[in-house]
Amino acid sequence: MVTRGFGRAMVCAVLLAIATSMSGCSLLTEPPPEVTAAIDTATEAIRQSAGVAEVTADIYPVDLKDGGPLTDPDAWTASITVEAEASGVDVRALAGSVGQNVAVGIVSTRAVLRIPGENGDADAQLTFTPLPHGSTVITEPDEMADAALALRELGGARSVTVFDHGDPAVVRVDSADRWAGLTEALRALPGFGLDALSAVTLHTVGDGPARGDSWLTIDTESPQVAFVRFLGELSTDGAVFSVSFTGIDTRLDASAQRPALRVQVSTATQVTTVAGMLTALEDADTTVRGVPRATFEVATRTTDPDLTRTGYLGLPLGSAEPDDRVSDIPNAAPLDPGAAPLDSLDPAAAAAQLEGDRALVSALLDAAGDAAGIRGPATVTIGPCGDGANEQVHGSVIIPIFEIADSADEAFDAITTAWERRGITKSDRAMGTDFYTAADDSLDTLSIRGGTAGISITVTTPCIVTG
Repeated sequence: MVTRGFGRAMVCAVLLAIATSMSGCSLLTEPPPEVTAAIDTATEAIRQSAGVAEVTADIYPVDLKDGGPLTDPDAWTASITVEAEASGVDVRALAGSVGQNVAVGIVSTRAVLRIPGENGDADAQLTFTPLPHGSTVITEPDEMADAALALRELGGARSVTVFDHGDPAVVRVDSADRWAGLTEALRALPGFGLDALSAVTLHTVGDGPARGDSWLTIDTESPQVAFVRFLGELSTDGAVFSVSFTGIDTRLDASAQRPALRVQVSTATQVTTVAGMLTALEDADTTVRGVPRATFEVATRTTDPDLTRTGYLGLPLGSAEPDDRVSDIPNAAPLDPGAAPLDSLDPAAAAAQLEGDRALVSALLDAAGDAAGIRGPATVTIGPCGDGANEQVHGSVIIPIFEIADSADEAFDAITTAWERRGITKSDRAMGTDFYTAADDSLDTLSIRGGTAGISITVTTPCIVTG
């Protein structure tokens, strides 16, 4: 339990950490009082939430060499660990409490909520972190809770971990031979491919020095179940130490990515054997439309470059890189098949239209900030459409409403009311996000949602076809 002596105990812990890690240096300072007070307030609020068994917290310097003067709050970071009670916990409510209270503001704070499994379900963990720089991915605490509750019921799951900024959720399983079945079960879950379930990593823990951890990440389309089954069988082979497969991260530029498989074995002979298996795989089992062909690396555990083979699945060793990189993301929403075809524009007219659309989006995002009472840093770019062809304007902003208000409700309503006066009306809602449509078809997509960092808005304009 956190006690009123938390601040004093925390100071001692921090000073001890400094003393033991800075050999020959004198003790510098304790955390600034405002940092200790903020974390003490947050932990006390969480401790009062229903379903909490224990809360612990730590405050420590970001970097003893480069963190700046230790009297500066920015030189410190904090972590809070919340242990839920063994049964009867309202996971959604408790996740909401942790998510709200961990948004300390004055100091970068990470929190972990641990929920014991009951009735045969797996243990679950929700991880809350500060919004990464440049990221607009926000997953609400209740959505994280829903994802954890769904994943913990999967057959063979030992534990699940769910993250708040788009990192794949992790399901730890006892054997890789369950991967194929779990892939099918995951893709059948309602909402798979969105928010906290945008992708899932299946992770099998090693069983000692003879076998390491193996894992693969799946999304709604990639990799194919047949290939997942092959990887599961490969990872259980006695000659294989570990297998890992990484897909496309939909938060990043897809044109710079390619799925990657890495296999570790014990001997040079096994390197040659496994590499041969990977070059002989059938495209029908390993390729997914719209996703580049995966690379592979087979190496010994010593990672000796002379005992390493690299290539592309299904292609002979030494093959050149395939010309199949794409600009769209695998999970991008398809274009409306019923929409009327767009007229092709010459390059000059297309450029003028895109600049006009850029100005429209910039004005829309700035106006939203003005309606809320505070602007956020908007990002407006020209990029490829969802099918990888032609171009459109993409815009996004997170309005930091909690810098000026305790609630986002009034600002949220002010923004959407202003939209409706302009003929931009609500058309759908899913997973905590409201979607709007412009009556004049000047926008392709427009969405708004509230989050712990503020009000998030994303917008795109119609595709501009050149030719």
